[in-house]
Order: sequence, then structure tokens, then C-alpha cells
Amino acid sequence: MRALLNLMLNLPWWADLILLAVLVALFYLSGWWLRRRFEQITREAVLEVGAAMKDAQVTVHAVEARPMPSAHSPYDIKEDDEDFVDGVDNEPWDDKDVSYYAIDATITPADPHAKWDPTNLTLVPADYVPDDEVEISEQMCPLHSADIFVNGRFQPAPEQEVRGPQRLRMLFAVHDGLRAVKFGMFVTYFGKVDLPAPLPKTPKPRGGAVRR
Repeated sequence: MRALLNLMLNLPWWADLILLAVLVALFYLSGWWLRRRFEQITREAVLEVGAAMKDAQVTVHAVEARPMPSAHSPYDIKEDDEDFVDGVDNEPWDDKDVSYYAIDATITPADPHAKWDPTNLTLVPADYVPDDEVEISEQMCPLHSADIFVNGRFQPAPEQEVRGPQRLRMLFAVHDGLRAVKFGMFVTYFGKVDLPAPLPKTPKPRGGAVRR
């Protein structure tokens, strides 16, 4: 910095103006480069998260319409978590614009040794094609709960990575009107599942005395 100041003191005024203009341009160009670099790193990270499931195969064993679950999702953020948001993370799964489906399927990554977390699965419309490879579908359907087949029986699937093919029983909240979906792992999509008609909507009970 001292050398730069000495240089400016020894230059004519018009040369100082040129030097200042160059410095300002370099400042803005470096900011632009840093922003572009950050966007590139973020984009690559998003694509990498679900890369293990690229071209994964899905064998569907059963699909069944289910009633709205009465319990919270085991994957909801807990109240003692620092990321917990009151009024959001403790809300019931009672969205009126979705229906619930249980899907029993075996998911086989293209790499039999690939590591992946089944609790990160979602569903999207089967015909969904993003305009950008990191775009997320507005009709993404979240996973409520899942069981994993281990040692001859199903047991609750924990939030942790597994390796290779896995058989799962999953409960999803699916947007009304969808009859065909595919699995998603962040922005990686695979497989296809045809859905039966949903169960009739059950009105929420209202308060007050029940007339007989």
C-alpha cells in the first residue's frame, strides 16, 4: 500500500486518474470473479449431493393410498435443535392439497457400493424436466417416514447413509392431481411410480358439541 501511495505522489495528476480508474475496475472485476466462483462452487456442491443416485433403478413392490398420518414425521426438526422454528417445525402434516401414499420399493444405485441416505428421498412429477439442472420442482413431494428392510424385517429408517441397494417402505405427501411420479435425491431424478386414486378427503372435526 505504501509503495502504491508513493507511486501516485510521483505521477502527474492525469496518470493518477488513470491509475485510480484501473484500480476501481480491478476491484469490480475481482468481485464479479468471486461471485461467479462462489456460484460455480455452490452449483457443483448441489449436483454432487445426489450424484450417487444418477441412473438408479427402482423396483416397485406395492403402492397404496393412505390416510393422513396423525403423528409428526420422525425427520421433523426437534424442539431442542438450534434450527427449530416454532410454528413451522412443530406443525402437523395436514396440508389440504396433498394425499398420502405408501410405496414399497427396492432402490438400486448404478454403483452397487454407492452411499446414500434414504431419508433424503422426495418425489416429483414423472414428466418433470427442469429448465436448469439445479432447479427444484414446485411440486416436490416430501417424505413423511420410511422403514428399511434389514435382517429379514422392516424397521424405522434412521437419518444416515446406507450402501448399495435397499428395500424401503416409504410414506409420501403427494400433491393432488399427480398420478405418476419419480424419485428425487435433491436434483437427481430416477425411476417411475404410477399412483392409484387417493383416498377420499376426511374433513377435520370441528369443535363444539356433537348433535345426536
